Amino acid sequence: MRVDYKPLPPVRESQEYFVVRRLFSHLALAIVMGLFVATTLNSAHARVERVEVREQTIVASGQPFGLVGPYVRVAGLLHYAIDPNSEFNAPIHDLALAPKDEQGRITFSGDFVLLMPLNPERGNGRLIHDFTNRGNMVALSRFNDSTGRTGARSAEDIGNGFLMEQGYSVLWTGWNWDVVPRAQTLTIDLPTALNADGTSITGRVLGEIALTKMSQAAKHVGLGSIGYEPANWNDRRAQLAVREADSENYTRLPREAWRFGRPIGSTDQQSNTLRDPAWITLDMGFEPGRVYRLTYTARNPAIVGLGLAALRDALSFFRYNKTDSFGASNPLMNQGGTLPIAALAYGHSQSARALNTMIWNGLHVDEGGRMIFDGVMIDGAGAGKGSFNYRFAQTSRHFSPDIELDFATDFFPFSTVEQFDTITGERSSLLEQARRLNAVPRIFVVNTSTEYWARSASLVHTDTLGSTDIPPDPSVRLYTIAGGQHGIGARENRGSLVHCRSPLDHRPVLRALLSHLDAWVSLDRAPPPSRYPRLSDGSLVTAATYKTAFPDAAFMRTPVGPLAPPSLDHGANFLTNGVADNVPPVRGPSYGTLVPASDEDGLEIAGVRLPGVSVPLGTHTGWNPQNAETGAPNRLSRWSGSFIPFTRTVTERTATSDPRPAITERYISKDDYITAYAEATLDLANEEMILGLDINPMIDRAGLLYDQVLSHSPSDESCAFVTLERD
Repeated sequence: MRVDYKPLPPVRESQEYFVVRRLFSHLALAIVMGLFVATTLNSAHARVERVEVREQTIVASGQPFGLVGPYVRVAGLLHYAIDPNSEFNAPIHDLALAPKDEQGRITFSGDFVLLMPLNPERGNGRLIHDFTNRGNMVALSRFNDSTGRTGARSAEDIGNGFLMEQGYSVLWTGWNWDVVPRAQTLTIDLPTALNADGTSITGRVLGEIALTKMSQAAKHVGLGSIGYEPANWNDRRAQLAVREADSENYTRLPREAWRFGRPIGSTDQQSNTLRDPAWITLDMGFEPGRVYRLTYTARNPAIVGLGLAALRDALSFFRYNKTDSFGASNPLMNQGGTLPIAALAYGHSQSARALNTMIWNGLHVDEGGRMIFDGVMIDGAGAGKGSFNYRFAQTSRHFSPDIELDFATDFFPFSTVEQFDTITGERSSLLEQARRLNAVPRIFVVNTSTEYWARSASLVHTDTLGSTDIPPDPSVRLYTIAGGQHGIGARENRGSLVHCRSPLDHRPVLRALLSHLDAWVSLDRAPPPSRYPRLSDGSLVTAATYKTAFPDAAFMRTPVGPLAPPSLDHGANFLTNGVADNVPPVRGPSYGTLVPASDEDGLEIAGVRLPGVSVPLGTHTGWNPQNAETGAPNRLSRWSGSFIPFTRTVTERTATSDPRPAITERYISKDDYITAYAEATLDLANEEMILGLDINPMIDRAGLLYDQVLSHSPSDESCAFVTLERD
């Protein structure tokens, strides 16, 4: 079935609308921006000191992207110079301990990659800064349906070309100090804090290990992280303790039973252990399901908050400066290009939490007092910030899913309007510093159902006890993807999880939201109202209420409850100078978290309901429990939801005691299903929550999923039937 659909503005399907909007934006913004930029181009404020271009190549062998044409990839190093005395850098901890150059500045460098139209006149004048996630590019996967974290060179890297056909320039910069250098990761070389006499600083560091299968060695740091080196590799004061998954009490393991590093070959003898600070080798092996906590003394802390300053100053340079301090051109100025008329920032997961942290600290305003972006999409952050600005912070770290200390660190405030934290007695707002600086950007906060179960997303729009709705600030829109999961895409097997992962693909919604955010910034056209679950209408509930309404079937094991992060006491010095006195922190009362309510099919009733949810072939959830073999069956996946298909026939439903109507009870035929799905897709397009260009591909995927679900035998434990080819 094919649909002929013409979307309503600002859903941009045609080049005509693209050109009109670009011309209007130039008229509306260029005069003001031109005057503003002219007064600041040659200011004395520190910025990117030097641009070192190491590569300029044509993308995808010169493939044209719509009327915009081919793209060029510019890559190299950005050399930064930070004024430690600037009030705009005051939130960054340990600046006084950084080495300085002869001018008293803090200097360092990091990678950058820029994609821009080969002919800048055909671009739309917008710059998107995609905050890298652990050094990896994200936007091409989320907006362009690219196959993964790539180097943005080949046609496969670029995906469907959506961002390019719209004319955006896209920027990536390194900011994570602890990223393991790999072929496609962007890194940064941040300075190390030193004592006044030049000696190394030491301090206690915390790490946790929670595995799903037995292993003799394990990493105690986050994904792709290098970790901090121990001050003494044989330190007898270093501690490794263990607890059961359902307990809070740790038992200390003998120091002689473990060591830093990982074994080489089949032996576990210390002489055959590789000195790798990210790994721990335990003689008896790490058991699945148990949680191991490591505390040790590390040395040479990176000044981690400078990574956030690098994100700020990189975007500031590309947006406001025609040349660097040595006269080298801003690459956007090449081939007759101009400075951007608007800048957007995008972050997913870790990088979305970095955006939260920057805004909370006021680090979205550069040393010249200029807001670096007009609009922000914070995608999949839940209610968290992160380990991005204190001594011995590890930006890529993960802690056990039972506690998620990483998300609790610097946790309050959650909401974008001022609220009172009944646990700590503080009153604050995520936008407090932005308001003080008169620099409040327009913000989209996008969360999936997984963020409610695993990342405490309800705290973004309730009080800290989860008892009252708190609407967002007028500059903010909240959008919840009903039944969505943190990552996009299913796998052919269940792995360590109980259910198959969900095939629900919400990237069409992300593309539409990007267009709305752009139009809100560029044209002052209000976006669709927020869509998220609320206490007031019964669409946001406790886990107990959720489980009461969820279909009662033995094969659908529901979660015990969502993550309820604890309040944490790091000690008196933590908030004032970023130094933790308590390692590990003292755990206090937990915050009250809620989850989206479901209907009789287990499908959520609030938020943006994709056609896969409103015209379903099964139950999509944001949660997916681990199986018994992992040793922690009550632990939820951090990233994956579930797809639990309906039975195909009444006979199958009766045999399995499935309370949900079978597919043949819902739809007379495949044509009947596709017709209903197409109508739901058109409704969502008319609501401007998807673009017209996504309608037919979505219908095609629905037909493929229907065929695969109907041909899948209930006795087959494989999940291959939910893996769909990318459009």
